[in-house]
Amino acid sequence: MKSLIFAVLIALGIILTMPLYAADLSQLIADAAKYESGQSVEPLQKIEQLIRDSVGKSDLQAELETAMIKLLTSNSTFEARRFACQQLAVIGTDASLPVLAELLKNEETAGIACLALSCQRLPKAVEILSNTLTAVRGRSRIQLIIALGNHRDMQSVRLLTEMVRDTDTDVACAAIIALSKIADKSSCESIAALRKEAKPAIAWAVIDASLRVAEKLVADGDRKEALAIYMDLLQPTQPINIQRGVLAALFSADKHGAEKRILDVLHGSDSMLKPVAIAAVGLLKSRGASKKFMAELPKLQPCEQAMMIEALASRGDGAAVAAIREKILSSDVVVRRSAIAAIGKLDGATSVPLLCQALGKTQDDEEIQAIGSALSDLKGGKKTNKIIMEEMKRATGNTRSTLISVIAKRCGHAAVPVLIEETAGTDVAPVKAAFHSLARFTTGDDLPVLLERLVSLKIPELRSDAESAVVRTMARIENISSRTDVVCAALDKNSNNESRCMLLRLLLNCADAKALATLKAALKDSNPDVRETAIRTLTDWPDNSAWDTLIEIRKQAEKDLFRTLALRGLVRLATKQNATADTGSMDRYRQLFANVQNDDERKLVLSALAGAVHPDALQLALPLLSNSAVRAEAELAVKKIAAAIKDKNPQAAQDALKKLKTTKP
Repeated sequence: MKSLIFAVLIALGIILTMPLYAADLSQLIADAAKYESGQSVEPLQKIEQLIRDSVGKSDLQAELETAMIKLLTSNSTFEARRFACQQLAVIGTDASLPVLAELLKNEETAGIACLALSCQRLPKAVEILSNTLTAVRGRSRIQLIIALGNHRDMQSVRLLTEMVRDTDTDVACAAIIALSKIADKSSCESIAALRKEAKPAIAWAVIDASLRVAEKLVADGDRKEALAIYMDLLQPTQPINIQRGVLAALFSADKHGAEKRILDVLHGSDSMLKPVAIAAVGLLKSRGASKKFMAELPKLQPCEQAMMIEALASRGDGAAVAAIREKILSSDVVVRRSAIAAIGKLDGATSVPLLCQALGKTQDDEEIQAIGSALSDLKGGKKTNKIIMEEMKRATGNTRSTLISVIAKRCGHAAVPVLIEETAGTDVAPVKAAFHSLARFTTGDDLPVLLERLVSLKIPELRSDAESAVVRTMARIENISSRTDVVCAALDKNSNNESRCMLLRLLLNCADAKALATLKAALKDSNPDVRETAIRTLTDWPDNSAWDTLIEIRKQAEKDLFRTLALRGLVRLATKQNATADTGSMDRYRQLFANVQNDDERKLVLSALAGAVHPDALQLALPLLSNSAVRAEAELAVKKIAAAIKDKNPQAAQDALKKLKTTKP
């Protein structure tokens, strides 16, 4: 029973797939025959899918090949015929060769026929290409030559050698390149003969072909013949780009003789070839190569020395490191920077004093940054860190600040005690660098001592740097009440008014109930600076928990300045709720209008009210239309509020706009 079901399923599968390969194929070919660039490619895509599905199915492939042959008739568009040739390159057999042979005779279609014939590894395909080659001219001949070269058929060498003498330069060059692809003994001899003739018109093709042949010889293990070709090409009469390319290939092919060849170039007078020779130093396998070429450094020009340093750095052995280390203090900036960049990747503690010495001698920001990067990258771990720290303690100014940043980068949080110690100094640059690094690496546990450094800061102009480090450290404490506890503890310890003001400002980064209560208590402080700091901090409070306190300040503050600050804080809080305004928001706006004292303050509140998305906002703005002093602001507020609420409260918006037209100032 199971076998019967299986047979039925197989039969159904055959039946279901038959329409795809039979009935639909004729229509697909008909549609594809009309294809023009820019039209739907769906018919072509379906045919490609059929061809992919035909792998291993000889009957289906034969049917599809027949379909592609039909598509090559003159009734099809050029794009359709090109598509058919592309597919025949994959599935074509001897059956498609006659029609492709006909296409070769027409200059318009010779190129697309070569698409198919270049990929078909059929003896008759080569025969057709060879037979047609002598009968065509112009571009068709070039395309056939290229196709023959792609076949790499040694039987074509004689014919291609004849084409090398063609009066059409393009034909001759195509034949030369085709011979290089075949690269048998006869082809190589023909190309060698052309090198001796040195005809300018075909020179580029001869060089290209020679390089192809040499590369193949190296791959085949025949280095002797390859080297002979390279040496033949390495002539001063050749363009410099050719000489460079040949020289690089020569170094790669002749690894045993590379050292001597590099030295010959370095001791020669051709400065254009020296960069190629120097670059090859990094590829040498000899253990003594670094020492040998280290001795060449003083003989080179500064730019060449810089290149040699890079080459030696790529070797990474002890001799190379020693040579590079000696150039860290070079008088030439190019050499010096190359050595600095290289040594950071190669060396460890030994190079620290030299890099620090170089750091102390330069005022160039770019070079200072390069030295800092090198010091940060040095190997050696704790040993290197210890030496850098010793150098840091001896240094001053920008040198010390750079080393502080290096220690922080190398040690991370482990450097915090050292950085904290540095903040007690009086030298601006190092203290600034210490606070900047502390901002990156401190944790919540470091906050108490960091607050101590803030309040005991000896350099007033760095207060913002210190506060920034504190704020970023506070942000790393997830529990907000823990932040508040640390700041309040510092407040309890400090009686200095300036210090208390700094600490009060930090409560804004806590903004919990305890922080708010602390600020409210500070409003009654005997010192006016402390009171003002508390008020200014409250005006920036992030939520409405400060609303009532600000209202009280607005009503009872001893100075107009404090009352003005309170109003601005209240307006800012009210504005934050505009997008989600509710009855509570409207009550707060009513409080604001009840507490304004002049038209300038009314304008301030109106500008905030204009953003409130709530119908009650209209009832607050409309009465002010009759006040000529604020009429313009009131009109704008009514229009903006009406536009914001018209979708949900169309009647209220419409009524407000009508009243706007009828109300006179």
